[in-house]
Amino acid sequence: MPPAREEPSPSASWRVVVFTVIPGGFVYRLAEAVLAPMGHRIVGVVTTPGPQRRRSPAYLDVVAAARPSVDVLVSNHPERWAAMLVPLAPDLIVCGGFPWRIPPEVLALPRLGAINLHDALLPRGRGPNASGWAFRNGDAETGFTIHRLTPAFDAGPILAQARVPITDDDDIETLLAQFEAVIPDLLRTALERVARGEEGEPQDEAHATEAGLFEEAWRTIDWGQPTRAIHNQVRSWIGLRDIPRGAVGMVDGQALQITKTRLLPSGEGAPAVPPGTVVARSDDSIVVRCGDGLLEIVAWSPLPAAGAATAP
Repeated sequence: MPPAREEPSPSASWRVVVFTVIPGGFVYRLAEAVLAPMGHRIVGVVTTPGPQRRRSPAYLDVVAAARPSVDVLVSNHPERWAAMLVPLAPDLIVCGGFPWRIPPEVLALPRLGAINLHDALLPRGRGPNASGWAFRNGDAETGFTIHRLTPAFDAGPILAQARVPITDDDDIETLLAQFEAVIPDLLRTALERVARGEEGEPQDEAHATEAGLFEEAWRTIDWGQPTRAIHNQVRSWIGLRDIPRGAVGMVDGQALQITKTRLLPSGEGAPAVPPGTVVARSDDSIVVRCGDGLLEIVAWSPLPAAGAATAP
């Protein structure tokens, strides 16, 4: 059995290793901004191009964000990480937006354990696509959770959590902005609880849901569906790592990658034309008839016709 966690002095300085592949080095920068004033320092960063199905070049952002004094490990081989991290003698692991399951032998290294940043109100939304499913389900709220890392994905005790509303006008950009506003305080709270030796509150397994990657069939728009269902479909494709953002719909015979839509007032008075008919169009807007009314497309790009030649 691994040794029991030691309860540190609140004034003790911790050696922290960050696991992340979030674009812009966001998690690294956030962790540094919160840890440094508390007297702790990041001594290592683990990042990765990711598994074959979840590749991302964002690891390069993490490498660029790390200070010269910080050791950076870029690896797609989890079985090697424990041996590589032993020399860093970490007191704590902070993980956020990392596509590999972290092996138990790595989680056992830091005396204070490991914590994870997750974009959902756990135990709902376990998995890599929690925000996408919140949009797909038409949820009125989501949230952000910091929890203890365990061998099971997103299942450890909760250290800090905040609720975030979702309105009809929200998409992944506005949702991320709301997350960024609450995460620093959540992380400080979580770190203070770690310092006091608190394990956190166990998750209620009876309320756990999974948030896996979408099936590809979900990308294709059926204009006969209700406007709200199509609006949620479009914004549910959040552009997760190498997965393109947006849903695909046929508009005037052209396949469009549609990345942002806007709900219009009630369908009463909408032209009695077949679903999929364009009823208004300008340089920055396309209004399409759906099953129960009108939906405005405000961001899109044309897709090449099937079988069309592309430039080398």
